[in-house]
Amino acid sequence: MEKEQMLDLVSMGDLMIDFSCVGKNDEGRLLFERNPGGAPMNVAAQLSRLGGKAGVICCLGRDEHGEYLYDLAKNELGFDVTNAQFTEKVGTRLLFVYFDQDKERSFTNYKGSRSDLMIEASELDLSQIRRCKVFNYTPLSFEFDYPIAKAAELALAEAHSAGVMTAFDSNYRFPYEDMKVYHAVQDAIYSAQILKLSQDDIRYFMKEENVFSACEKLLAGNAKIVAFTMGTSGSLLYTHKGWSYRPAYRVNALDTTGAGDSFMGALIYLLTHETDNIEELSVLDLERIGDFCNACAAASTMRRGSLLVMPTLSQIEHVLKTAPRIKTQFDKIHKTF
Repeated sequence: MEKEQMLDLVSMGDLMIDFSCVGKNDEGRLLFERNPGGAPMNVAAQLSRLGGKAGVICCLGRDEHGEYLYDLAKNELGFDVTNAQFTEKVGTRLLFVYFDQDKERSFTNYKGSRSDLMIEASELDLSQIRRCKVFNYTPLSFEFDYPIAKAAELALAEAHSAGVMTAFDSNYRFPYEDMKVYHAVQDAIYSAQILKLSQDDIRYFMKEENVFSACEKLLAGNAKIVAFTMGTSGSLLYTHKGWSYRPAYRVNALDTTGAGDSFMGALIYLLTHETDNIEELSVLDLERIGDFCNACAAASTMRRGSLLVMPTLSQIEHVLKTAPRIKTQFDKIHKTF
């Protein structure tokens, strides 16, 4: 019997279709481009592009879009699809993405079926989680009215039991109406060992304005590393040994949809390939990692889409060598925290 492959990452959540608005035709009608996406899958795609091994836990509709995404995940991206499920009950999730003149995004959910919420606990092969280094999940796991919540609970329990590190990005976009979900996301933030947060995240979930205070609270608990991302204002990495702020890179950005996921995927890749102990990373290590992740996120914005435009090592190195830094007055940013 062939030995099962060890994985750097298993990422759980939505594998879906983004229909990105690309303009209008000659008659003034909107034109849309079919782009595969989904935040946790973008993270897996970035890690895979860099040479890592990723597995996914997702659910697709038994339809044209679902079959396309499954084939893409397995054959083009090389994901371990042991836990890629199909459902006959609903169709594959669709999302419409629009861009303003500054390339900032807005989203419109297709008000229909959502296969991403239909992951069944009874169909999970938990051995996939036991043979990975990092289990990554998102707030989608706390949709308590749907099967995904039980599946996520089971997967997370297995990760904890097997000593697998957990990674979480709360990806705040709007206030939660259901306080049960709000508190579940809060608990996930305080429980994860690898975190990516924004200013909105710490304000909403931690009632904090100061990023350093927020990071100290998290590191006093389960966190081993906290990534604080600020878009064009750069990023901050914080561990028990210290912190490092790194400015962002200026590139010709076309689509920022997957930039944060690209940063997270690059971070998990480096943490699983370049160190056996996150807590031993030096400040110089954090500087190098921050620069790499910033360059990775920047490179991901230079093409439209997310899942299929996660950059390769050569594309990241090109940004590192040629792209200028975006000048920021960190002292001023620091004072706003």
